[in-house]
Amino acid sequence: MRPRRALAVLAVLGAGCPSPSRPVTRPADKGSSDDDVRLARLYSELQDDILSSYDRDEPAELGTGVIDPRIGAARIGAGPGDFYLAGDLARAPSRWPLDVDRATRTEVRSKHLEIQISVDQSAGWMADELSWRIEMCGRSAIIPLRITALYAQDGDRWVPVVEHLSFGFSPAADAPPSRTIKTEAASGDLRDEMSGVLARGLFRVPHDPSVVAQGAGALVLGPDIADEWHGRRVLEARLPPGTLEDRRVGLIGRNAVTATIAYWVGNYIASVPARGGVPAGKVRMRVSHVFERRWFDVPGGPVNERKSCHFTDEELRKDPEKVKKDIAEHCRWLLVQSHMSQSITDEDLTRLVFGTALISPKPLQLDCTEGIRPSDPEPAMPAMPAATAPAAAPRPAASPRAGQNP
Repeated sequence: MRPRRALAVLAVLGAGCPSPSRPVTRPADKGSSDDDVRLARLYSELQDDILSSYDRDEPAELGTGVIDPRIGAARIGAGPGDFYLAGDLARAPSRWPLDVDRATRTEVRSKHLEIQISVDQSAGWMADELSWRIEMCGRSAIIPLRITALYAQDGDRWVPVVEHLSFGFSPAADAPPSRTIKTEAASGDLRDEMSGVLARGLFRVPHDPSVVAQGAGALVLGPDIADEWHGRRVLEARLPPGTLEDRRVGLIGRNAVTATIAYWVGNYIASVPARGGVPAGKVRMRVSHVFERRWFDVPGGPVNERKSCHFTDEELRKDPEKVKKDIAEHCRWLLVQSHMSQSITDEDLTRLVFGTALISPKPLQLDCTEGIRPSDPEPAMPAMPAATAPAAAPRPAASPRAGQNP
């Protein structure tokens, strides 16, 4: 994802940790100068966690009290069955697509990691372009991937809440059926309010700027590789028309009244046009959204980037009515990041990458007498330390097509 605006560069890096191919970026500091040291430390720690997770590729850490266990964490991958929720995460296979033998050398390169941290510093979210490289037949095949994620700050650690990995390509109605999920929400009011934000700010045209963040860190990713909008251009985002299907809607924070970060993961039934001999039709896509409740000094005025909508438990106990009144009058939920993707099977992905050299997609086997067709002819870039992919567990079978009974 190539940003179209200037961002401040994070200079505080942990000694000895892997660095991305290009500098990690973040928006201008939101707090006072007294917060600069803490804010820089939070960015640095989250950066370290993100980059090291690319190499470790371990199941997400599940133990945290800052998200509702009924909603839980979620991980969305590139394949049709790669949608894991709550307790399923502990048994999830590798985040990377394809079943690659343990002996095969792979490498992950971060091309442009962008990190945002909420005004109250209770959460952070990220977006990155990745080059996943597989060495076979004496050459490197490159698979370009996109990843977004949401993290919660729990004490002195960052806890992953949502991760969404995808391979961008033009959507088609003949896509394999994706996995369905069970709908759950922290409350009906939260579900309805976030549904309204998405309808007004993302799916209806023209988009309502009053419910969409348009600062440096705002991002909308669509299913096609070219579907990428940053900053003020998020108001130009055009996603396939459709309807929201099953979803899980939760909050970060121990108190729903004062929480400032909400998240949504689910499916979306998209209507896609005819393409390449495939007739028009409907397809189930995956979506993940991050929302932040931000402070407005006056209704209809600009957002106050330095003031948080967070209130302490003590403030809530002392004067709950005042806290609720301030939130109602000055705070508004804004969509800050959105990611929509269409799943792709291992067979389709390997044929795009390896062409006629492909013998088998599961497990990956190639005919080394044929040439590998790299899918990303980018210039060579300094690499992070190589990672050897663990043996991937078999992925679950896909669910029925959109519109069929699961």
